Amino acid sequence: MPDSPSRPRAPGTVLPDAVQVAVVGAGPVGLQLAGELALRGIDCAVLEREPRIAQATRALVLHARTLEYFDMRGIAEPFVAAGHRYLHYPLGTARAEASFTTLDSSFAYALALPQHRTEALLQAYARGKGALLVRGAEVTGLLQEADGVVLTVRHAGQVRRIRAAYVAGCDGARGPVRRLAGIPASRSVYPYDVTSIDARLDLDSQQPWSRCARDGMALLLPFGDGRWRIILYDYRPRGTGGAPTGGLDQAETLLRRVSGRDLCLRDVQWISRYRCERVQAGPYRRHRVVLAGDAAHVHPPTGGQGLNTGIADAMSLGWRLASAAADPRHDGLLDAYAKERRQAAERVLRLTGALLHLNAAPSLWACAVRAVGLRTARLPLVRQRLAVALAGLPHVTRADNRLRSGQRVPDLLLRAAPGQGAPGRLFEALRSGHHVHLTPACGTPDPRAADLAHPLLTARSEACRRACVVRPDGHTL
Repeated sequence: MPDSPSRPRAPGTVLPDAVQVAVVGAGPVGLQLAGELALRGIDCAVLEREPRIAQATRALVLHARTLEYFDMRGIAEPFVAAGHRYLHYPLGTARAEASFTTLDSSFAYALALPQHRTEALLQAYARGKGALLVRGAEVTGLLQEADGVVLTVRHAGQVRRIRAAYVAGCDGARGPVRRLAGIPASRSVYPYDVTSIDARLDLDSQQPWSRCARDGMALLLPFGDGRWRIILYDYRPRGTGGAPTGGLDQAETLLRRVSGRDLCLRDVQWISRYRCERVQAGPYRRHRVVLAGDAAHVHPPTGGQGLNTGIADAMSLGWRLASAAADPRHDGLLDAYAKERRQAAERVLRLTGALLHLNAAPSLWACAVRAVGLRTARLPLVRQRLAVALAGLPHVTRADNRLRSGQRVPDLLLRAAPGQGAPGRLFEALRSGHHVHLTPACGTPDPRAADLAHPLLTARSEACRRACVVRPDGHTL
């Protein structure tokens, strides 16, 4: 693939006639993917319908694995500096909390950061690497041909056509790419009414908090500046105060009943009532169109998994799509992406669905199950496993050196290989966007390294027991 240095690019106001990759959607997933492509010298354009970054908070939490991905590109520091650290995830009682402080990661916490700030930082990263971002560009048509894709785009009062070797649909659950590409998706709606409010609360603690009671459940997530996101699940039957059409006063009453505190919502910035969806695209790829983020999968917001799963999609797709765009012989890598990330999305769907049922189901049977679940969640092993799952980390630590294909590799300390300097940490070595041949201090190399058709760095680590090739997204080849 091209190994040219990335170059900053001015904000785009003119649509190009052709690019190697067109990324549709300038949310966090599309911007991260554009940065990955531009890092490898791929000519890409991000097409976004909205004229500017929306200031609504939307997604709030960045988990440890996402911060590791950012560290692999040297951009984690501004996110950490701007965010507010969560040390645990609450499960409904004071003794049932999944602690992040014991995670096997340099980022042993979750980070509260409003989505518009995440997007602003990723936008700067993508543009700095040379990606073109065109706002006010609405995709209205998509035609796949043998050697590329033709997009019809409405921009600045004109209709233009753009040709791309590949198109990445990062345009969300209701974006046009999946529909225009004819990719089917299964969809179901959970039967629970959820109320979400962003407001100020007078609370001393600035850590997540939740309580379950007879009338419902309340989950409180702090922004770190006095604002909170309040998520309410109402167990009361409709007509007894539990109707989803109730107003702010009703939500405040429920919050007080569940929390047992005289809490007052002030400076309400946002209130939303909704039912959660479960959406899974059939294939994540159709010919020269690939999907990532909410365009591929939608799940309940419980556990703050949505944005984080999408960033993982972008990291897994980025190096593969760049390889395919640079050399058609690597086109099969996109099938591997579709299989790998669909399996990952299924795991997230199971996790978030289980958490939603635990939080929201109002029946007497569900209340009994919830009581048993909360008691079980007090067990240290259960709390640890849940924290690891929420953080996006596998059940593998530095003590487990069986690095299987697709396995996360922790941020190991490195030492210089003979005749070649190396950065001090694995994640620093990955900032080049290349594969890394990781070898033990004494041992044989990975035989696959000699035949790898991608740029490759070599590094040694005392903590590595068996040689392996680490992909640019921090997973074993």
